[in-house]
Amino acid sequence: MDIEQRVEDLLKHTAVWDETKETLRELLAEHKGGTLDAEDAKYIEGLHKKMFPGRNSVAGAPVAAAPKAGVSSTRDMREVKADNDDASPSSARSGLPAAELIEALREDIANLVIPADMNERESTEQELRGEILEALQKTLNELAARKES
Repeated sequence: MDIEQRVEDLLKHTAVWDETKETLRELLAEHKGGTLDAEDAKYIEGLHKKMFPGRNSVAGAPVAAAPKAGVSSTRDMREVKADNDDASPSSARSGLPAAELIEALREDIANLVIPADMNERESTEQELRGEILEALQKTLNELAARKES
């Protein structure tokens, strides 16, 4: 899977913040212009792995090794999260229609299960968190299907 596909996937993901999407668009432009820094490419790959844990391992896509604890990349995940810490959960708004509430919960759950420092955690924990997120997403999909019926 190439950088363009990863960025496209991330731009469509509901749990990726608007500020992060803006950064991803800038990085994509750098990639297309041939000026993307290697650390920024690793950031994109790491973020994609965080947001799509099952897809990367199942597809066998090579993902660059995550930086070791204490090693800062060009765009550190913690900095991106800190920029968004003042945002209230999407599901906090009352009176949402069922479909919107389920989508808001999907985003909130992803933010809870996948921490900002995910790439610094043991691979077994990353895999477990990915499986938990997939199971929760599956349950939300089932609820959404029942509400549509």
